Formats: sequence, structure tokens, C-alpha cells
Amino acid sequence: MTVKAHGDLRRFDLSGSVDEHHRFNSRWILTPQLRVERGIWLNDAKRTPALPETKGMVLDLPAMDGEAWAALMGAGGGSAGNKGARQVGGALIPGNIVLRSPAVKLAGQQWHDVNASLAETTSGATLVSVKGKEIRGQLVMPAAAPWQVALDYLYYNPQWGDSQTQSTSPLAQQSKQINFSGWPALQLRCAECWILGQKYGRMQAKLQPKGDTLALTNGSVDTGSSQLALTGEWVNRPDDQRTSLKGTLKGQNINNATNWFGMNTPLRDAPFNIEYDLHWRSAPWQPSEKTLSGTLKTQFGKGQIADVNTGAAGQLLRLVSFDALLRKLRFDFSDTFNDGFYFDSINGTAWIENGVMRTDNLLVDGLEADIAMQGKMDLVQRRIDMEAVVAPEISASVGVATAFVVNPVIGAAVFAASKVLGPLWNKISLLRYHISGPLDKPEINEVLRKPRENSSK
Repeated sequence: MTVKAHGDLRRFDLSGSVDEHHRFNSRWILTPQLRVERGIWLNDAKRTPALPETKGMVLDLPAMDGEAWAALMGAGGGSAGNKGARQVGGALIPGNIVLRSPAVKLAGQQWHDVNASLAETTSGATLVSVKGKEIRGQLVMPAAAPWQVALDYLYYNPQWGDSQTQSTSPLAQQSKQINFSGWPALQLRCAECWILGQKYGRMQAKLQPKGDTLALTNGSVDTGSSQLALTGEWVNRPDDQRTSLKGTLKGQNINNATNWFGMNTPLRDAPFNIEYDLHWRSAPWQPSEKTLSGTLKTQFGKGQIADVNTGAAGQLLRLVSFDALLRKLRFDFSDTFNDGFYFDSINGTAWIENGVMRTDNLLVDGLEADIAMQGKMDLVQRRIDMEAVVAPEISASVGVATAFVVNPVIGAAVFAASKVLGPLWNKISLLRYHISGPLDKPEINEVLRKPRENSSK
């Protein structure tokens, strides 16, 4: 390392090189407080660079550890007398900084071709602009207003550890140690967001910390094929964490929405609207099944159930064992049921308490039959105990509600079955099943088969 200095009692210029590959030049002011007026550091430079024409710093650095840099910049705790200046190691550095690096490791990810700048606006706010392969956008930090993050593009796929089966994210390890007291209020907008390798499209939210609570309002995610709206809060008291989320998920075509996330679904073509109000006693990214409580209200429009064994998105149907029920019906009435089950609507509400989900009004208004279900599912023990009533081709004056002996479905609409139904199916007015056992392999037992009464002509 070589260093050269020349100047007087008011200021001096300091330049030099490190390992002959990194060269720097800077101007220091001695009074009234030691500070760097301007400076430059170049990587792979052959000669001492000229000082910047304006006050500030230009840092052209090799690949670097972003956490260490952030700790260094934050060590002084902000401005100290001179507008925009920051105190680092007993000296003030200018508020205007340009940083360039081929790679910056920060927040579990390697960010490539980073070009960032920090400047002061005319209103006194700090403006951070950044451009790289994985990020483009800016952060505005007013002195007495919410911080504003506006991202045109973000690709964030952190690699916290080598394990492929379990995340070693510091959030997962230390959520109870997070303290909101020093956090600013934040307004976030992202035009194109990729998180953990998945494209989420447009995202926005407002975050407001208050004591041990972090509130989220005006949250939304718009993929183009589905829209998620959410509000919520995270209470992070010692030994008393609570997360609550409330909102809607909707779209015009369920399989287009799931295909966006690389999943297949047995549901086809149906518009959907799901209202949720959920809470659990852990961090937002660690939902706990045993403490999960709240409500889910689902509404699907006209569509088809093509193959209930298809894809990860079929888990909802498997959850209520609807897939197993359809397989049973197709086996018993193979001359009637096709591979696709068409429906006009699917509606239902589920109430969840400490991991046990209950419903008494799940109704499938189908072409071949109406199917109504009630009962409970234990999400912790992974077990189910439900009743299903299947009503084929009943008169429009008779509701599926009459099929229930206990907790009837009131006012259920009935769709007349197709004229091509098989003769055996036409002789039946009611089937009742009991579904019980493990969610992955439930037992389905027929408990009632009511013959159709001949109508007088």
C-alpha cells in the first residue's frame, strides 16, 4: 500500500494505491470538523484517478460484502452538522455517493453489475437509486414521512444455506428477536417482481410499525390472471407472536391462474373469488397449522373438473376428499359419469379453529348431479370426517337441502341432469356417503341409496 498526502492547515489531498490494483484520490477538509469533501476509488486502475468535479464520492469497487458495507455506512448514525454528510470512523463523508461493483452480496443474494447512487433531494430527503441485473428502482427516505420504494424490476431468490430441504434464513431463525421500534413506515411498489424464482407481477403495500406490531395495508399482488388483496398485522411480543391476514383472491379462469405459478389443476375455466380471514400464532412466513383459525369463503363459477388427480393445485379437492368421491361415483356409475364433471357453481364456507376446519354448506351445482358436503377436517392430524349427499336429476322443485337430516343446506339450487343419463342412474334420487380416515387415503362408505319414486303421468 502506498499513500501520498499534500496540503495545508485547512485541507489536504490524500491519494495512493492498494495492491497496485486499486487506486484512490480524495480531498479532506480539516475545519471545523474532519470530513471528506470529495473522493474516488477505482478498481483495476493503472494511474491515480482525478478528483470528481463536484462534492461527493465515486467508488468503483471489486465484488464486495454488502452487509459489511451497510454496517460501515450506518456506524455513524446519520447526518452530523453538514447537510447530507454521514459520520464514519470519526470523519464526515459526503452525502452524494456513486457505487459500482460487479457483484454485491446482500440479504442472502448475489446482486450483479450494481450501479447505485445516494444523493440528497432539494427537500432534504435521501434518494437511493440502484440499477443491476436483478434490480432497478429507487428508495426515497424523507426525514419525517414514510419511506417510498419504487421498483421497476426485482428478482430476489436468496440462498441462505446449502441445505435443499430446510431454509436457514436468519428470519426463520430469529423472528422473535426482530424489533420494529426503529423501523420507518414504508410504501412499496414493484412493477415486475420475481420472488424465490416465481414471477408475481405487480405488487404494492404499506407497512406501518407501531410498538411491537407491524401493520400491512393496501396490499395487492396482480399477476394478470389473478388478483390478491390483503391487509394484516404481525404482533411480535416475546412468547406471544400473532399473524393475521384478511382479503380476497380472485380471477376469471382458475386454471390460467394456477398455470401462471407452474401448477396444474383439475378445475377448468371457472371464474373464482375466495375471501379469507386467517390468523395464527407465529411469524407471517411460518404459518402454524395447529394454531390456524379463521374463515374461508369460496365461490367458483361455471366450469369443469377434468381430472382430480392432476397437479399440486388439486390439493383443495383432495382436502375435502372430493376427488375420492368422484372416483367412487365413476366406478359405481361408469355408464353415466364421464372423465369430466361439469358444474355451474361451487360455493362453500369453512370455519377453522386451531387447525380443525368445519363446513356445513359446501355445494357443487353439477350437470350430472348436485353434491353437498358437510363435516370437518383436522389439518394437524390429517384426518377427515364428512358427509356427502349426491342428488341426481331431481325435480327443480326439490332442493338438495332435503337430502340432509342434520344441518341441512338451505335453499340449494338443483340442476336437472342430462337426458343421456344411464337407466340405473335415473332410478336413483339420493345417494349419501360417509367419508372418514386419513386425508391422503380416506374411506368412502355408502350409507343410503334412495330409489326414485315413479311420477304419475
